Amino acid sequence: MKKMIYLFSALLLISVAVRAESEPHLESSNYSRFYGYDKSFIFVEQGIEFSVFPDGQFDFHLPSYGANINVSMGSPNVHISFNSGYDYGAYVQYDDYGAIVQIENVPIFYDYYGRINQIGNVFVTYNHHGFVSRLGGLHVYYNGHNTFSHFRGYINVHNRHYVRRPWHSYYRIPTRQYCVVYNKPYRKHYKAVRYHYNSPYVNNSRRRTAVANRRGLSIKRNRNYASRTDGRQRIANNSSRNRKTSRATSSRSQNKSNATRSTTPRRTTEARSDKNNTRNTKANTPNRTKRNDRVSTPKRAETKSARTQERSSRSKGEMRSPSARKKAQPRNPKSRERSSSSNRSKSKSGRI
Repeated sequence: MKKMIYLFSALLLISVAVRAESEPHLESSNYSRFYGYDKSFIFVEQGIEFSVFPDGQFDFHLPSYGANINVSMGSPNVHISFNSGYDYGAYVQYDDYGAIVQIENVPIFYDYYGRINQIGNVFVTYNHHGFVSRLGGLHVYYNGHNTFSHFRGYINVHNRHYVRRPWHSYYRIPTRQYCVVYNKPYRKHYKAVRYHYNSPYVNNSRRRTAVANRRGLSIKRNRNYASRTDGRQRIANNSSRNRKTSRATSSRSQNKSNATRSTTPRRTTEARSDKNNTRNTKANTPNRTKRNDRVSTPKRAETKSARTQERSSRSKGEMRSPSARKKAQPRNPKSRERSSSSNRSKSKSGRI
């Protein structure tokens, strides 16, 4: 009896120790399963469920057109998501590199390296290690081994919390032949053309991507990789940068308005200083003219005095000229003789 008690107690201690060792793993798995994200970030955008992986690749599932999940879950070969093998080619548009640029009317954008950059209205950014650091309003953090640590915030108002579904475990990254992520910025000078989705695509099977078919380091785009869009209307605003620039312009306009408000006093003070300077210059200019007048007045006075002297000398000369003429007459005897002879002739004529 005692041996049975000892054996039972030993088994109980062993079970407690094993449970204690496995508790951290269970806590992390329960945390990622019920409260957060683990291997991918799953959310719904415009009726399509996306699963974004930390390296920038993604998988998706269309609940409206997908497989019957109740039947597929029990089958040996499960094909629910796009990367697991379900054919969503009728709703997908490919570009010249073989990447998906639109699912129905939900646009998908990539960065220069082929990583997912925007899904609908949800933007995705990456850290310097190349992992997702922000997805919408969800901030993602990693530990020193670049594995998922925790998160903060939520993606958007429609995806505030992670909701666990039984098919989430079947999301997977694309295989090598369908990979579009590369370590070279091969999409830097490329802009995909998107068209309105109004009817399913025909003969739109999945192709091998340009990254999978590359030779060496060069990746070349080919029109054969793209979907046939005959008779479809092209989308006018076909860039994710438009929305970013609109946000940037709005923030810039706000900054400019704030800057103008802050700079208007400076401008008024500058205007006032300019006015004061002009007044000072106006006030200073008469002083300069007065100085010039003071300098120039002696010259005018000298000229006036010279003119007065000339006039006075002329007047004196005119006053003195009769006497001078009278004094000068005796000096000319011939003139006296002529005057006397003329006088005599006049007197004789008078007598006759």
